[in-house]
Amino acid sequence: MKGFTILIVEDDPMIGDLMQKILQREGYDVVWKTDGQEMMSIIHQIDLVIMDIMLPGEDGYQLTKNIKSLGLNIPIIFLSARNDIDSKLQGLTVGEDYMTKPFDPRELLLRIQKMLTQQYGTFTQIQHLLIDGEHRKVFINTIHDEISLTAIERKIFFYLFDNRDRVLTKDHFFDYLWPLEDRNHNIINVHIKKIRTKMDDPSGNILQNIYGEGYRLNTYIKK
Repeated sequence: MKGFTILIVEDDPMIGDLMQKILQREGYDVVWKTDGQEMMSIIHQIDLVIMDIMLPGEDGYQLTKNIKSLGLNIPIIFLSARNDIDSKLQGLTVGEDYMTKPFDPRELLLRIQKMLTQQYGTFTQIQHLLIDGEHRKVFINTIHDEISLTAIERKIFFYLFDNRDRVLTKDHFFDYLWPLEDRNHNIINVHIKKIRTKMDDPSGNILQNIYGEGYRLNTYIKK
């Protein structure tokens, strides 16, 4: 899924290249390193790690401990040729999951998806936006770039999001937000314009003005 960056730490060029292509095809941003020397400089940009155990220099177990020592709660999947029970138990103790080589790409993708959902929640993707409906947050491109919305902007956006693909009139907004106040419809226009600016939607493809009716949040954008 777009918006997530996955780090592969794998010194086998065939396996590393294969995983990178599989994950990129699924829409993930992928960084591939063959050892842990350069890993720590980029780890704050990573959402999930796929870690080999037998690596040049520090092994996968120690690299995982290094990550955890920074206080980073990044899920780590070990992907190793070691299939003995002791290696699996150690991997599951240090990291979050353990798979053995050779592996089925479908299983790896499913495990990645489940782990990302468990760690970060479920997102709705609309164009370049990632929307966390449960926690009422909106991100641009990646989950590291949250859009700063005021309280009223957040209420307006998620009122549209909860009623996505449906036209909401300006009276709908007043009934929901300011039922007892005078209805100056221009207030809605001002807030929508500010939200569009923050979401990089200047032409209103996502937050669309339906002339003479109201506004609609589109989940499908014609290209």
